[in-house]
Amino acid sequence: MVLARMSFWDFKKGKREEGFSELDRILNSLAQDAEGFRGYMSLLSYEDPNALTVLTLWQDEDAMKKSEKGVFAQAIKKVQDSLESSPRIENYRVFSTQLIQSPQ
Repeated sequence: MVLARMSFWDFKKGKREEGFSELDRILNSLAQDAEGFRGYMSLLSYEDPNALTVLTLWQDEDAMKKSEKGVFAQAIKKVQDSLESSPRIENYRVFSTQLIQSPQ
């Protein structure tokens, strides 16, 4: 059963791009090596220039819980000076998914 963690990040005014760059770097390095990591999607809000939502996918509950103490904790530590508040987290069971990527 694949699980998803959706985290909602609120950055200080003007700090989202800097914080996003750091989070994206972490997801492209640390998370890729985390056991059970299945992928991620970063969503930059149109309405709020300081908001970011990150959806990460995990093979199972054990992998997702381990990531909270590893990758996720490291991500918060790296961008905490840019954050308005701690990220809010919601966990989900993935029922279905379909992503279509256009040929290049």
